[in-house]
Amino acid sequence: REKMLNKLFLMISSILILTISLYCVQEQSSFHAENGFDRSKSDPKALQVVDEMWESLGGKDNWQKIRFLSYHWIVEVNGEIRSDYRHDWDRYTNDYRVEGTSRDGQHFVAIFNTQTKAGDVFVDGTRVIEDSTKSKWIERAYGRYINDSYWLIMPYKLNDPGVVLNYEGEKEVDSQVYDVVRVTFEGVGLTPEDTYWAYIGKTDRLMHKWEYLLQDQEAGTKPSGSWWKEWQTFGNIKLAMSKEFEGRPVRIYFEDLIASAKADREIFQLTSKTF
Repeated sequence: REKMLNKLFLMISSILILTISLYCVQEQSSFHAENGFDRSKSDPKALQVVDEMWESLGGKDNWQKIRFLSYHWIVEVNGEIRSDYRHDWDRYTNDYRVEGTSRDGQHFVAIFNTQTKAGDVFVDGTRVIEDSTKSKWIERAYGRYINDSYWLIMPYKLNDPGVVLNYEGEKEVDSQVYDVVRVTFEGVGLTPEDTYWAYIGKTDRLMHKWEYLLQDQEAGTKPSGSWWKEWQTFGNIKLAMSKEFEGRPVRIYFEDLIASAKADREIFQLTSKTF
């Protein structure tokens, strides 16, 4: 049974990393990213639904005021915690800090800039000096930033450059009706042929589910899906604190979440701050 669970977790970990690769190229313009969004590429009904979603989330102005995000990204399989990474992000300066334990059991802290990828890494309490080794760790940390943040803020990314929105009608799931918006990409990201479907509530206009097909998956593969639950208000914006996988005993959730207009700059210094 333990072997089966480990295999399941490794498979899910791979899926998690694959689902967000499209975000890599777009992250450099994460602040004010919607300035490059070409509305003429999307259909009017999809734009209307997403605009209404933005209002329910708190509005673009309030989102842009969020300078600092801090949270733990946690993966739970069959009720057991399998991953726990702490993230701290200054969206205005692109400074980032991620801390956790690698798959081979090494504790690491990486402090770097998401645009330049310059920074420092500590592994098991020792500063990494050798350049190639440090670069590998920063790439791992960058991957965590890409993957984990997308599971938190994907609805806020629907007006990014290169995103194309198409309305695919209404769909009823468990007696609830959703407007379904298909999300595709034009020449952005590492996997521009990925496709997402956002299920947006008819009444509250929040995204309650996403489905996705990845460009590397075999033809005929059924879309994977996760339910976005426990929407909570942080200041003037809303974030979903729990993501439950369909057909798998897996949940991604967030703890100790801070969304603030003021950044705690000390976090990005070389201090003893840990979990």
